[in-house]
Amino acid sequence: MTPTRREFGTFVMAGAGAAAIPSALLGGTAVAAEPVADVTTAAAAAEVPWGGPLAPDKPLAKAYDDGAKALANVDDNPMIRWQYRVWCQTGYRSPGNAGTGQPVDQLVDPATDFVSPKGFLYRDHVRPMPAGGVRFLDNAWYFGTDFTGLVIVRTPDGLVMLDALTTPDDMRTQFLDQAAAAGLDPRDIRYVFLGHSHGDHVGGANLIRDEYAPRAKFVMGQPDAATIAAQRAELKAHKDEYTEEGYRARLARLPRRIDIEIEAYPGHTVGMKPIRIGRRTTAVAILAPGHTDGQMCVIVPVVHQGQTHKLVVWSGNDNIDNAAQYAVSADFVQGIAGQEGADAFINTHAYQGAVYSHLRALKADPSAPNPMFMGRAGVQRHIEIFGTAHRALAQRLIDGTWKAM
Repeated sequence: MTPTRREFGTFVMAGAGAAAIPSALLGGTAVAAEPVADVTTAAAAAEVPWGGPLAPDKPLAKAYDDGAKALANVDDNPMIRWQYRVWCQTGYRSPGNAGTGQPVDQLVDPATDFVSPKGFLYRDHVRPMPAGGVRFLDNAWYFGTDFTGLVIVRTPDGLVMLDALTTPDDMRTQFLDQAAAAGLDPRDIRYVFLGHSHGDHVGGANLIRDEYAPRAKFVMGQPDAATIAAQRAELKAHKDEYTEEGYRARLARLPRRIDIEIEAYPGHTVGMKPIRIGRRTTAVAILAPGHTDGQMCVIVPVVHQGQTHKLVVWSGNDNIDNAAQYAVSADFVQGIAGQEGADAFINTHAYQGAVYSHLRALKADPSAPNPMFMGRAGVQRHIEIFGTAHRALAQRLIDGTWKAM
C-alpha cells in the first residue's frame, strides 16, 4: 500500500460559545493527500522532488508570503519569527532527502533550533527534558523530550494533561517518574486531551487510565477517535500475525476508549466544545484539521506571575499537502483564541518554534525571557502567520511552484 504522507522520515497512517463565532471562520472540505515516493538519496531527490520550492512565487502566493513576513517582523519574539521562516521560506524536509535538489545544509546551532536555514529537520540532537520537567507558567509544565512531549496544567479542579507521549515506557520515565519532583500527583488527573491520533501523542494514554486516573475523561477529535478505533480493530483482526508480546505492546499504545469526541459543525470541517473540568475551570476543545483529520487544539486557563491567563496548546503542525485546510483551521482557532483572550501558546512538539531551547533556559533561570507568553496580540499574530503561510503554500501547490511532501 502506498503511504499517503510521511512525518520526518517515518511513514505514518493518514488519517466561549459557538453562537459568537463569525461564519467566515467556518471551514470547507479538507484537501486530499497525494501519494508520495520514498526518496532516500540526494540524487534520487533531484529526479523526484521531495518537497519545497521548485520555482519563484507567482503574485498571489508572494502577496501572502509578504503579509506573513510583515507580521513576523512586528517584534523580535523568536517563536513568532520561526513560524514565518519555516512555513513560508522552507517547509520541512528530512536530511536524508535533498528536497528539490538543493544541497542539504547543516544546523546553525542545535542548542537553539533543529531546523536548518534551508528547512532540513535534524533529530539527532534530541534530548530528554531536564529532570522534573519544565515549569513554563506558574501552573503549567512541559514533560518529554526536545522533540515531543506533554503539557500538564494544574487547575483548581485537578490536573489537565494535554497529549500522552509515545509509549507507556515513555509515559513512565518522562512524566510519571518525574511528577513528584514537580509537586504533581498523577492521580489528580481529571482530563486528558489527545491532540491527534499519531502514535507519538497517544501512546501513554492507557497507562494513565489503568494505573493512575481511572475516572479521568479522555477527549479527542471525532475523526481521529474513529481512526484509533479502526486501528484497534485492525490490530485485533490480525493478532495472529504478531507474537503475543508484540501484539500486547501495540495494543497498549492505542487508547482503549475516548470519552468525549469533538465533532465538526454540520457541513464544516471544524468545530468546538467547551469542556467543564470542574466547578471553577472550563477548557475549550477545538477541532482544527490539518495535521490529521481530527487534530484538536485546546485553550485552557493558566496562571502567569500570579494572574489568570489563557494558554493555547497546539498538537503538531506539518502537512503541507493539506495546506488549504490548515489555513481554514488556523482562521477558526484564531477567532476562538481572540474570543477567549488567549495570550500564551505552546506546541507539544517542542522543536516547533524552537520551544525546547526556551524551556531549557527557563529551567535554568525562571526569570529568563518567556516567548510562550506572547500577550493577546502576539497569539493572534502567531496564528495569523501560520494561516497566512498556509494560504501561500496552498497557492504554491496550485501554481506548481512548490511540491508537497
